[in-house]
Amino acid sequence: MEIAMDLRALLKYLNIIKVEGPTDFPVRGLAYHSSRVQPGYIFFCLGGTRVDGHEFIHQAVDAGAAAVVMEKDLDIFGATKILVSDVRIAMAAISEIFYDSPSKKLRVIGVTGTNGKTTTTYLIEAIMSAHNEKTGLLGTIKYKINGDSLPVLATTPEAPDLQRILHKMAERKITYAVMEVSSHALELNRVSGCDFDIAVITNITGDHYDFHKNQERYLSAKAKLFSQLGGSFLKGPLPRFAVLNRDDPHFEYLFRHSTVQTISYGIRNPADVEAKNIEVREDGISFLLCSPWGTEDILLNLTGYFNLYNALAAVSVALAEGVPLATIKGALAGIRGVPGRFERIDLGQDFLVIVDYAHTPDGLDNILQTARGFARGKIITIFGCGGERDRAKRPEMGRIAGTYSDYCILTSDNPRGEDPWQIIREVESGLREKKETGRGYTVQPNRYEAIKLGIELARPHDIVIIAGKGHENYQIFGDYTIQFSDRGTAEEIIRNRLKNKV
Repeated sequence: MEIAMDLRALLKYLNIIKVEGPTDFPVRGLAYHSSRVQPGYIFFCLGGTRVDGHEFIHQAVDAGAAAVVMEKDLDIFGATKILVSDVRIAMAAISEIFYDSPSKKLRVIGVTGTNGKTTTTYLIEAIMSAHNEKTGLLGTIKYKINGDSLPVLATTPEAPDLQRILHKMAERKITYAVMEVSSHALELNRVSGCDFDIAVITNITGDHYDFHKNQERYLSAKAKLFSQLGGSFLKGPLPRFAVLNRDDPHFEYLFRHSTVQTISYGIRNPADVEAKNIEVREDGISFLLCSPWGTEDILLNLTGYFNLYNALAAVSVALAEGVPLATIKGALAGIRGVPGRFERIDLGQDFLVIVDYAHTPDGLDNILQTARGFARGKIITIFGCGGERDRAKRPEMGRIAGTYSDYCILTSDNPRGEDPWQIIREVESGLREKKETGRGYTVQPNRYEAIKLGIELARPHDIVIIAGKGHENYQIFGDYTIQFSDRGTAEEIIRNRLKNKV
């Protein structure tokens, strides 16, 4: 259904520096890329690290933009000029108004944190679906509305895309929208205009310092989600909650920034929702869930303490929303895995292959320590680091891989615009502190060949861990991208090995 709204109505609540041109016409869409502009659209001139949207005003107007929102006081012809102090804030406000404030019609759950966002949102969505709620999901791997998939644009999309998807959810009578909220999205105001009901933190270690510059700014960005819950304890008849990890060292900081009731979860420290009698196995976790809502023995078909924390976060949300413990138990028992998250590749081989998205020191540490806990043979780790991202983490990831692995194969991840060999050298500086080249590790920049080597080296009961890209089906180099799947590559090589063995 086409949406159209008078420009004057869209601008009514904005703090505008200057307007030049008519405002009494219908706006038919919103765009922040000139290539997506259609007649009657508003074009937003977003600033960026590589390109500036102000440079594409003429292309946008030629494509039919009826109005342009900008921060630079430039002359334009053929469209209404709207000068504001912050284009991103204006874009978020206009997007919410244009799509009729869809988040106010939904129960919106936002999950943020360094690691575990994807798994936690999957678990929440599965539990709420088991409770017979109509659900929507937005995240790194998948966007879906009540089971129907949509193209993934980003972990958290830009405001016009986000509000458009939430609008579709509201139209289809979705009751719960569960979404990953990245630190970039919070810092860049992509979720401004979203009326969250529950904000969840998984953990905070360190990531994206290339963007946030330091830990303080990264932590501050995450805290925005909790302060964004606003001053009201209720949204309609239902309460708002902040769900916090009691074992995370930043618990107190986030607790102070939360403006609503808090539910804590944890293992080591006393919390509202706790796990006791924990047994971590190769194929999953069993534990006793203890909470003010009751106790229950839980079986989770995901392994590792990091997944136990993800499950506790999801359970805390469900309990706050009134989901019975029996429903939660059944939903968790039915989840067999999350794509690219400690994902087992089992084609009948006598060794274990695991694909994981771990691309931070903490993420790599989590999966390797988990594997070490049940390993009966050697651990062979294939990993690298992405280009044009936080360089400080590269040596640390090398040290972690070297500490917990018996053998490492250092390869390329997504080099992007950087020299792959330069990235490898920086990771290798940490790896050399723990391993000796030629004996404890080798370098193979071709990711396919690296995975092939790791699988060829595996012997019965060994564990081959392919870390860094998880669910991704591409690899980014400079100005081009190739199709590449760690899972698909591993399956192909395992099949060939099994065929040759016969």
